[in-house]
Amino acid sequence: MEQKKKDQDVLIVRDEQTGEIGVVAGLKSDGTPNLRPAKAEHAQDFLRFDRHGDVLDNFFANFFRQCKEPNRFGFYRVAVEGMENVVAVMKDLLKDPVGFRDVLAPHKVDTTKYEQAAAQQVQETPPEPEKEEKQQDEKYQPIDETQVDSEAFERLWGVKVEDLRQAGCWERMLGHGKSPLVTCYPEIGGIRFPVEARLSLRENPDGTVSLVPHPLHREPNLKSYKNIEFTDEDRKSLKKTGNLGRVAEVLDKNTGELVPSYISIDRQTNETIAVPVSVLRIPDEVKGVKLDKEQQEALAAGKGVYLEGMTSKSGKPFNATIQINADKQGLDFHFGGHRQAQRNGQQNGQTPDDGRKVYIGKTLLGLPILDEMRQGWAQNKWVLMEGLTDKKGRTFNAYVRPNHEKGKYDFRRTIADKSQIYEINPAHASETQVAINSDGKTNEATKHVGEPLKKGQTAPADTKQQEQQEQGENRRQHTRKRSGMKM
Repeated sequence: MEQKKKDQDVLIVRDEQTGEIGVVAGLKSDGTPNLRPAKAEHAQDFLRFDRHGDVLDNFFANFFRQCKEPNRFGFYRVAVEGMENVVAVMKDLLKDPVGFRDVLAPHKVDTTKYEQAAAQQVQETPPEPEKEEKQQDEKYQPIDETQVDSEAFERLWGVKVEDLRQAGCWERMLGHGKSPLVTCYPEIGGIRFPVEARLSLRENPDGTVSLVPHPLHREPNLKSYKNIEFTDEDRKSLKKTGNLGRVAEVLDKNTGELVPSYISIDRQTNETIAVPVSVLRIPDEVKGVKLDKEQQEALAAGKGVYLEGMTSKSGKPFNATIQINADKQGLDFHFGGHRQAQRNGQQNGQTPDDGRKVYIGKTLLGLPILDEMRQGWAQNKWVLMEGLTDKKGRTFNAYVRPNHEKGKYDFRRTIADKSQIYEINPAHASETQVAINSDGKTNEATKHVGEPLKKGQTAPADTKQQEQQEQGENRRQHTRKRSGMKM
């Protein structure tokens, strides 16, 4: 390890515009260098270059291709060993780079060839007629099975391709997915040991395909991933949903780029997985529900989006929170207790105080949620809602109020304390309907109809209801006669 460290360098960069000096820790999304102080606690973030490798060439190729002002930065190469002392001296020298030109010359990186190569590539590259969507599809074509060395798989890992095919997971692996947990038998010191792992395929630069095992971990790493240090909020999200809940810039060690990525935990192996944002498409529709612009933007940002009225394969409607999952390279569906925690950030500007706060959407049980209702709930008051639909398709009326402590709506037929009701000036006819349908009260003109009133109804609506009302009234009079009651 010490010998390898002696053969590695890092890049010191000076921003000629701001005077900032630091160690390169990759590239930002705009192509500018990502800087870190030259201190031991940041050592794992530094981009390191083997003196006989091509990582430096890759870094500068990407830098000149992405950075709009490349000449704004000056690069200096120093050895990893003793770096802190060297950088301390170089900081003083770089305060006057012209005056100390000769002293800095041995460390100065001549980037002329990289700049010329980038300019030539721009001139020679014709405009691409295909849409970005098509490019992404082409980039992720299924793996060519003819390049798979089945004998090598069995020799190195004790896994037979035919067994994977019969288990129904081979096609998924060819499509850049992973198998379920299987037992493979790698050979270590001439002895084969059973290892529980998920398997995937990797395409190598020479065109061959390798088998990649993803061993079972005892527990997930909730501290960090590559250059990303997880925050308390990140850890909370990973524990609850298995997803980071945001987009993170993950360092590509081969190119030095910071790649915007989604991060998730493989629930079967506890392995941390990242996938670039650029390779996943945000859908316009999920399970029959159209996504609006805000929902698509929230989904693209890694957040959970609560959807109502989706349709399962069996044709049954369901509600759930959807979220990008890096391991699946697709969508997660969260139900039950997870739902409330993943509604955060979608509350029309409201910031939740805890993960169980009720998300007030556009509708509730089939009824639109009006601005007046939101105003009442903001005051923690009950709001009358007429025509709600229960799970069996029956309509009902109720006073409603979000219960943020329990993460759900509360429903009441009556409210004893009228000061707790937020009035939206309902018509008198509607009040009559609520009293009869929900409060159990009666109306002389309709008390024998025997079914819920329509909105605004204070009298029998048709001949059938009129007959029901008359029959009921006759029975009432007959009963009173038999009991000797006066009418």
